[in-house]
Amino acid sequence: MGNIKKMSLHLANMIAAGEVVERPSSVVKELVENSIDAHASSIKIVLECGGLELIKVIDDGCGMDSDDVLMAFQPHATSKIKTEYDLTRINTLGFRGEAIASIASVSTTQIISSMDGVKGYECTYKSGVILHDGIYNSNKGTTISVSNLFFNTPARLKYMKTPKSELSSIMFFVERIAMAHPELRFVVISDGKQIFQTSGSNDYKTLIAEVYGIDAAKNYIHSSYVCDGYKVELCLIKPSIYRSSKLEITMICNGRYVKNFNVTNAVIDGFSTYLPIGKYPICIMYYDIDPILIDVNVHPRKTEIKIANEEEICKKLTEEIKNCLLNNEHIPTRSININQNQKYEKINIFEVKEEVKPSTYENKIFNNEDKKENIILEDEAYKYVHTSCFNLDKEINESFAPVEEKVEPKVEEVKVEEKKKLPIMEYVGQIFGTYLIFQAEDGMYLMDQHAAAERVNYEKYYELLSNTNQPTTELLVPVGLSFAKNEALYIEDNLAKFSNLGFKLESIGDCDFVVREIPLWCKLDNVDSVLYDILSLMAERKKIDISYFRDEIAKQISCKASIRANKRINKDEIDALIKNLNNCKNPFTCPHGRPTIINFSITDIEKMFERIQK
Repeated sequence: MGNIKKMSLHLANMIAAGEVVERPSSVVKELVENSIDAHASSIKIVLECGGLELIKVIDDGCGMDSDDVLMAFQPHATSKIKTEYDLTRINTLGFRGEAIASIASVSTTQIISSMDGVKGYECTYKSGVILHDGIYNSNKGTTISVSNLFFNTPARLKYMKTPKSELSSIMFFVERIAMAHPELRFVVISDGKQIFQTSGSNDYKTLIAEVYGIDAAKNYIHSSYVCDGYKVELCLIKPSIYRSSKLEITMICNGRYVKNFNVTNAVIDGFSTYLPIGKYPICIMYYDIDPILIDVNVHPRKTEIKIANEEEICKKLTEEIKNCLLNNEHIPTRSININQNQKYEKINIFEVKEEVKPSTYENKIFNNEDKKENIILEDEAYKYVHTSCFNLDKEINESFAPVEEKVEPKVEEVKVEEKKKLPIMEYVGQIFGTYLIFQAEDGMYLMDQHAAAERVNYEKYYELLSNTNQPTTELLVPVGLSFAKNEALYIEDNLAKFSNLGFKLESIGDCDFVVREIPLWCKLDNVDSVLYDILSLMAERKKIDISYFRDEIAKQISCKASIRANKRINKDEIDALIKNLNNCKNPFTCPHGRPTIINFSITDIEKMFERIQK
């Protein structure tokens, strides 16, 4: 008798659960996506002990009849796809029909559903075996309760994290699905306490305020564009607010939160030179793509997708982000902390006109990592944030109207705006041989002379390196270099591209080359390191990316050629620096993302001297 036997249905479901149900957040994901596919307008999520003891998802969707409730527990039972044709045009979040059966095999799962809000049906499974079912009075929609998750798989339960960690994972997903569907109202209750709510206003700025806080909404930038086969809505937060990880770069494709490595890097490239090294932006991208151009059937979690024409999509995204940032001001405003025991200064958000920043002065751009519930607001602001979320969109649009104001498209005005991006300032003095002090109508400005000069030089060298026919100098004594075999083969196939960059290389062996000419901007003692940098970029991106190479080299040259810190400069040099900085495309940050200039408002200064009441 053969050794191969068909496994039992229960065992097959438990194996499937290993792919679909990794932790409580996986359960929440599957259930919430089912609610969205059922055309719900409001979804309530109730949790106990981080979802380990109870996960309950309540929606007001179309509901199910008794036959559908019973069929939902069967593996590969779905209403989403019926033929192979449907698989190439998936417009729903779920489609495999594995979730309910997999969840029920490792928990006690109950479904209560009604299509008319009068007569409903209930069915309960435990460890993949039906316990009871029958008629049940219920509101219109579906309620699914999952309790004692992984009770019959101790090995899986053993590796669950703390309830707070599991709750954090759940909230990360809920925030992403709320971003994907701003038209839906979400409520999350954990251990009897409401911890998250969105209004379902279908307004991007309101959604930003609900997820990231009021300060992020005030720094919101919106853009949209249409290309062949897809449409994009961009929601950016100005680079004065950033994160230490890439997790807040969010891609929504056809209503689904997805991950794409190349798209994430395209966003980072768009914010290049606006953020400090190791910091990342907050960005939400809404892609509406023809389903035939994408493949979501890549991974059981359905968070990874393949996109046709991905390289062109990423290039266009980077260009659009750069244009958005160039058309906005990015001077950070620092608040002066009067009470050292108080982390945030109390403010009335209805009176503040400038950006709200933390009161503690730091030597880096403001990092809004603190949870929004730690911000201390006046009673009026507190009521504003915590009263009806359904009025939040109207309040925010009225309060933050200046953010949306745009200059009329007159040629004359656009030219003036491009030439004068910095405020009109009067030079006052210099401190520590590094920082220049200016005064203006709206307060005091501090400028880092090295960062400002570095920005000026960076843009000058970046443009210089854009010339494909680089002026070169011939070396009296050629420089010899040795490479690994794979590197040597790549160089030999791309000698013309190296020549366009100004490097004339000649092969003298299997893995050896000599450099006979170098571009004027390259120093003789730096030839080997520059060429090795190019090759490392090649290894990372599988090609010589000239634009990225220009950026890195321009940064290196500009840093060495700029005014150093602790150096006194005269008034003529200061005037020239201001003039040149004003002519830059981005005068607000150095090439490495540090601010060139920051502002202290008159109000904060007067509070410090107690001329006005705090």
